[in-house]
Amino acid sequence: MKAFFQFIFSKKFLINLVIAVVLFFVLGYAMLKIFEVYTSHGEEVTVPDLKNMQVNEANQLLVKDVVEVEIIDSIFLLGKNPGIILEQNPAPNAKIKKGRKIYVIINSLTKKKVRFPEIKEYPFRQAQSVLENIGLKVSSIEYVPSEFKNLVLYAKIAGNVIDTNTELVVGTNIVLVVGQGLSDEKIYLPSFRKMTLDEARKKSFELMVNIGAVRYDVQPADAEEAKRYFVYKQTPIAGTEVQLGKYIDLWLTKDNSHLSTPEEINITNDYDIENFF
Repeated sequence: MKAFFQFIFSKKFLINLVIAVVLFFVLGYAMLKIFEVYTSHGEEVTVPDLKNMQVNEANQLLVKDVVEVEIIDSIFLLGKNPGIILEQNPAPNAKIKKGRKIYVIINSLTKKKVRFPEIKEYPFRQAQSVLENIGLKVSSIEYVPSEFKNLVLYAKIAGNVIDTNTELVVGTNIVLVVGQGLSDEKIYLPSFRKMTLDEARKKSFELMVNIGAVRYDVQPADAEEAKRYFVYKQTPIAGTEVQLGKYIDLWLTKDNSHLSTPEEINITNDYDIENFF
């Protein structure tokens, strides 16, 4: 025991102890500095406001601070440019270390589309609400003679009727055609036979009558196939005197054999029968 105490209080042991303590602190300090360098300790940058910037613009702004933008999601906002930054994390003016990423949500690069709903014979206000709720805009209203006052007859874009389930870009302007009641003016119905549905519609616009029920002898598989069908029957029949705005029901087929059946024609007036075809 005496020898042990003589050793720990000896000059040699005390010198070694001092050297060990100094080395411990030197090595600890060195490791701390290395860790600080590795983690960029104390080197902070202020996060700029990246909102409404394109991602490439944001990256160019941040390159000097060795900070990178990473897209984590995209949403669609009408009226905003595609690809712009809508939200960011960390928020503007936050302090972050160099090398950290800024996570952003951008406005979708592709325009959102919606299917056009069934609004025929809806009251105008209800149809307008339905369209606006899915992101379509009613730009104007056209009133035409119709049996059903203030009910929507159809909708159109650039003069073309919009079929139900047609895909449209959100924000598209729609024209609603609305009934204003029957007119006192009358016409004799022509024949719609051999016309496609589109051709019958155009003819009905010219005459200021309306297409009512459309019935297919065999339901077409899709809109493209429906274009190959033609009218073989109508009600009221050709030659009937009707008020402007009257609804005309049509029967369509792809089967040419239906044309072998004579068409019903009202010839109780002096109107030239050739005008029905």
